Amino acid sequence: MKFLFASVPQWYPVSPYLAGGLLAGQLRANGFEADTYDFNIDFFNDVLTRDYLEGCIASAKAFSPEKMLDDASFSDDINAKRKMTAELRKKIIDNYFIYDNGTVDTVLNEVEYSVKVMKDKELFYDAEKLYRAKDILKSALEIASLPYAPSRIMLDNYIADTVMTYNFNDVDHQCRNADMNMFLPYFEKKIREMDLSQYTVIGLSITDLSQIVPGLTLARLLKKYTDAKICLGGNYIFKVESDLKNIPSVFNEYCDFMSIGDGEIAAVELAEYFAGKRKIEDVHSLVYKDENGVVCTNEKAPLLNLDIVAYPDFDCYDFSKYFSPEVVIPVQLGKGCYWGKCSFCDFYTGQQKFDIKSVKRAVDEVEYLAKKYNAKHFTFVDEAVPSKIYNAIADEIINRGLEIYYYSFARLEKGFTPEVLRNLYKSGARFFMWGYEAESERIMQLINKGIDVKNRQQILRDAQDAGLWSLCTFLLCYPTETPEELQSTIDVIYNHDIVNTCTPSNFALKKNAILKDDTSSVGITDFKEHGELHIAYKYHSVTQTMEEVKKKRNSFEKKYLEDTIDRLWPHTFTETDLILLYLAKYGRDYVKNYRLKYRKDF
Repeated sequence: MKFLFASVPQWYPVSPYLAGGLLAGQLRANGFEADTYDFNIDFFNDVLTRDYLEGCIASAKAFSPEKMLDDASFSDDINAKRKMTAELRKKIIDNYFIYDNGTVDTVLNEVEYSVKVMKDKELFYDAEKLYRAKDILKSALEIASLPYAPSRIMLDNYIADTVMTYNFNDVDHQCRNADMNMFLPYFEKKIREMDLSQYTVIGLSITDLSQIVPGLTLARLLKKYTDAKICLGGNYIFKVESDLKNIPSVFNEYCDFMSIGDGEIAAVELAEYFAGKRKIEDVHSLVYKDENGVVCTNEKAPLLNLDIVAYPDFDCYDFSKYFSPEVVIPVQLGKGCYWGKCSFCDFYTGQQKFDIKSVKRAVDEVEYLAKKYNAKHFTFVDEAVPSKIYNAIADEIINRGLEIYYYSFARLEKGFTPEVLRNLYKSGARFFMWGYEAESERIMQLINKGIDVKNRQQILRDAQDAGLWSLCTFLLCYPTETPEELQSTIDVIYNHDIVNTCTPSNFALKKNAILKDDTSSVGITDFKEHGELHIAYKYHSVTQTMEEVKKKRNSFEKKYLEDTIDRLWPHTFTETDLILLYLAKYGRDYVKNYRLKYRKDF
């Protein structure tokens, strides 16, 4: 008996997921065999080649809407959507080649060198080469997407066919039809090339909306072409559990089990079930069909003792495949968020109440991983860690003489004093991702962030003085936010003396957010399902519609990116590992003051 924990597209291909290594580590520590495999990194390595792109160009130029619509055996609703997709795809392809201006030839000539730049220790740290490589890869993925437009793959996102909804029927249609899904032919070929016969269970972690079409496509093919039992897990699966388990074909064609919430205990218990040591009904946090076809939901797993959880095991990963010259190892110091009351947030979904490893245990793990994988760079993948604990961890790192660099999320709380921030920097911290959200005190009260909003900018100035980089997340267009309040937030984003990188998001009403049960308090007049497999609702408020919110956010981002075109990482959602590497090598001031020459006249 052997388990395989697999990572699915789409995720930024710079480092391995924590989930696979973490669960493999638990099984191995308990005497079971387990491997990990990263389909995501293989996908990007295979797609970003001249040969693959040439095939995409040929397919795009040969595309015929009439041929796509020859098969009218689908439902009227699906046929209507396929017609819209075909017309839109033809328009996108025609416009692309009309306005090509030599881009295709440039991309074909440079795509493989650009992948090399991302991985090479000398080329990567030349900012001019790095940013040109990133631009080439961005254009390459646009080409790779053409035969499947309006679906779009990017390094930092996958946008499924925009004509289709996130109703299960629409997602199911995409998972079955290669003319709408770039992952279907890729995975079919990949699975035929692999020997998966040794695995009893294959677990797939789906953590984000960008992974639902590729993730379910892979799950369906694995269930079809292998004898393994398929288990779906990950934070996203928890968020849509109630909808998924009420769709009969999910268990018939996509999986045998769903593991809900934290998987460290459940994975070991599932292995014990297959070893004949436990009954299926005694496997915590499992959803499955019994012998009578009834969907069963087992009791949630008890709280973890984080100090005895096994270390993650990344032995099966080939670090040379990742689009980074130096691996950044993910480590989880704790579970959950110690505040956990922000009205818009659903990060806590599926996790146990806040708990954290002891300082010694946390640093033991970092030291072990640093030595085992010859690694100096780490990301602490926690929603938030209290400043006192961070400071104690910093002290322990310093006392042991560990030479590491790291980054993490943090809350803008008064505990992050100048002394604490300097100590964190001394221990190897190079930047923090702070939840600034909005400048308006009124909006912050509605958000219920639980921090002293008047002290935030001082903390950011103290972080600058300590040598730390500050990435700030912002939530634009919270319900009832006025144009003046929105502008005050934008003014903060443009203050590069305290905000080095911004990550702006537009407000979304999440299915699992606290606000869902109190929408009238922020003037949301109505909301409804966005599809069974979407994690947010469609909504209207007294001040603006969901579409207007997206338009405002997109308008801001377009202008901001134009205004900061020659800066290093003024804006990002996913390139945090790359920022850490540059900060560790060059320091905050170099990265902050560098201006890209080749983009000057972009």
